[in-house]
Amino acid sequence: MLQVIVFLLFGLPIPLLPHTVSGHSVWANDTLSSLQIVPPIPPAQAPHFRIVTLEGIPVDSQQLLGKVVLLNFWATWCGPCKEEMPALNRLQEHFPRDKFKILAVTTDIQPKAIQAFWNLLHLNMEVLLDETQEVSQQFFVRGLPTTILIGSDGTILGRAMGPRDWDSQDAIAFIRTLVNPESIE
Repeated sequence: MLQVIVFLLFGLPIPLLPHTVSGHSVWANDTLSSLQIVPPIPPAQAPHFRIVTLEGIPVDSQQLLGKVVLLNFWATWCGPCKEEMPALNRLQEHFPRDKFKILAVTTDIQPKAIQAFWNLLHLNMEVLLDETQEVSQQFFVRGLPTTILIGSDGTILGRAMGPRDWDSQDAIAFIRTLVNPESIE
């Protein structure tokens, strides 16, 4: 079997292996590699978390099962985060929220500044407040932006560190295969 080796932090090799989505093989060295998303080795379940939205509404990760979830860790002071937010917003517009959900997780502690930023860019994704950084720590976030892609079964599919062109044709097509696995055939 062909394996692709990626050198991450400290030069440790991490093999990119095929993933299976609802019984269909999705090759990590194809779309994941082109999007620079690194799958976890070995595959892992996303940690359970509870967090509140900018509006104060509680969100429990158990409520997200059955949806493909893209967790984007960001901050208002992060330049690359600001650059990728509009693309994330456009990606969300391609999919129904009951199948695919983007959650923007921030450790910022100024809700008014966050809301002003959201309004300025006309964003309509859900913002989650990680004021204690508990969720960021659970997902081993070390830099911003960091994006975690979670399958509908709660399995972590991959991690992207740094900004991405989330509304590219490759990204949209890849998310489509996760949201509608029968379209892979």
